[in-house]
Amino acid sequence: MKQAKIIILAGQSNAVGVGFTKYLSKHFDKKTETQFRNGYENVLINYSSHGIKSHGFVKTKTNCTESAKDTLGPEVGIAKKLSENLMGENFFIVKCAFGGSSLYNDWISPSDLRHISNVEVDLNKAIQCTEVMPAGWCYNELEKLLKESIELLINDGYTPTIHAFCWMQGESDTTKENVDAYIDRYDRLLDDLKSTFTPYFESCKFIEAGISTVWNLYQELNENKKNYAEKKGHIYIDTIKAGLTTTNEPEDAPDIYHYDCESVVRLGELFAEAIIEK
Repeated sequence: MKQAKIIILAGQSNAVGVGFTKYLSKHFDKKTETQFRNGYENVLINYSSHGIKSHGFVKTKTNCTESAKDTLGPEVGIAKKLSENLMGENFFIVKCAFGGSSLYNDWISPSDLRHISNVEVDLNKAIQCTEVMPAGWCYNELEKLLKESIELLINDGYTPTIHAFCWMQGESDTTKENVDAYIDRYDRLLDDLKSTFTPYFESCKFIEAGISTVWNLYQELNENKKNYAEKKGHIYIDTIKAGLTTTNEPEDAPDIYHYDCESVVRLGELFAEAIIEK
């Protein structure tokens, strides 16, 4: 059977991607911009984000994000770098990302709910799910989307493996209480996913990206992520050291909470570089 390498892209708004496509020509040549808009043949994506879904794998391109905005997400950077370096291989991105979602509530996993007392999950937000399950609505949606994706690939004659888990989240968890509990919660989320999808995770790379400087307690959260990655043998992406910016676009009123167009692409490239790295 053909091999299908799944790349999970999950988190909140900077995983969704709020890079405005009107700035692509400012940062990229015409050939690259056209490729972003037309999509990549060997890197497909199945996505669920802010009420829009691909309903199966489609070419990875711009606007796999929010229906009301002409934007792009890190997935185009992932596709660009993988296509440049591993053109002969097939990759399948499973993207589940929602702006403003928190690990302590929206992404809380079943075992974390059992572990933590007096946690209230807003089940009214579970609009993406067909049924109410005992976890946060974002976690439930990721689990459902991943199951669907694996089934689609198997039905198409592939042998799927989860090749990488890319996590861009934490901005909504920057209070002292949530920063302190963040790693334990994230660790339980990964344990639950690995337990549910054994043996697909056997050769998976786990990649966690840091958050930008505009957020309260960003240093503490990023340090926790970095230390956790070192302890677990994961890969930590230092987005600050990498020079990702949030202060330039839109030009008339910069959105300082979200990465600029070029930085959205660069974030995806950083994920892909970590995936490629031996």
